[in-house]
Amino acid sequence: MTVRRRCLQGVPLFLGVLCLSVLWVGGRSPREGAASTAAPNVGTRAATVPRAYTAAQAQIRRAGRSIGALARAGDAEGVVARFAPALALAVPRTQVERVLAETVGVAPLGKRLGESVLPLAPDMGGYVADYRWGTKTLALEVIFDASGAITSINLRPRQALPRDPNVTYRQHARLSLPFRGTWWVFWGGHTERQNYHVIAPDQRHALDLVAWQAGATHRGAGTKNTDYWAWGRAVLAPAAGRVVEVVDGIRDNQPRVQVQNPANPAGNHVLLDLGNNEYVLLAHLRKGSVRVRRGEMVRPGDLLGACGNSGNSSEPHLHFHVQDRPELFGPARGLPVTFDRYRADGAPVMRGAPSQGEFVESLGSR
Repeated sequence: MTVRRRCLQGVPLFLGVLCLSVLWVGGRSPREGAASTAAPNVGTRAATVPRAYTAAQAQIRRAGRSIGALARAGDAEGVVARFAPALALAVPRTQVERVLAETVGVAPLGKRLGESVLPLAPDMGGYVADYRWGTKTLALEVIFDASGAITSINLRPRQALPRDPNVTYRQHARLSLPFRGTWWVFWGGHTERQNYHVIAPDQRHALDLVAWQAGATHRGAGTKNTDYWAWGRAVLAPAAGRVVEVVDGIRDNQPRVQVQNPANPAGNHVLLDLGNNEYVLLAHLRKGSVRVRRGEMVRPGDLLGACGNSGNSSEPHLHFHVQDRPELFGPARGLPVTFDRYRADGAPVMRGAPSQGEFVESLGSR
């Protein structure tokens, strides 16, 4: 998913080719999800954080902070010394020197305002940190390989977010997480660092969810949809509602390939009217998996379909958001989302909003 696109996207900003300032490029092919024949649900244990995940996070955090220190010092030689061979061939040191000099020339990198540390696979870790930069915020985004070498790096200013007209909105519907078992929040939160959706008014409070096991969101090379832990997992109705839109029949994408589908960015999806001008979208479902029809009433926990990789998606995942009207990608505005009775990183939450990096699992309806 490319952060500069307004339409629904699959998985992460930093799985694609990134640019430092204008031309500093590097990176691997983007990954976005898919779906096909139903697979059994996995990861049904309590939503605690796997030890392998916390260990990988610690390693990535150390590496990311070290690059941040080099960038703050304007040490281009130190940054380039951490490049993987392919990136070193693609990006000369002089270019890095120029970019860092121009950056520090505007303002020094000040206080670190926040960071995201995401183990994506055994050979891929993502690090994002926001720094104060004069009156603005500068984002440092780095991808590391298994050895800690940089395979992709990006340094860019954040754009100020427009005012959220629904920041104080109180949700009417009582929602449950729309799945069984444990899922991992890839995009979720109120800042662009945590959730690239915030730049799109209709998706400002959206979530992208995947499954993370055994060091990654997939087994093996991740080149087939069936490699992904989220592939084919049941997607359930989060509340009672009426089906107002259904799309099925859109093919699932090949994983690790960036896909833009302007005609059907949400892919196979279900849109539910929850009442009180609250409409929930569940998107990127597997082709042929949708089990409801337009006009049908559903109850909490009813099967809607299966997790897939259709539409603008490069890896099997579930996109979820609530908006104030039924038209997609029009004048709708995204509404803050809270769920009842779930577990986040092992701790029970009676009502809350999942955020990036959390392992979440429903505790069931009341």
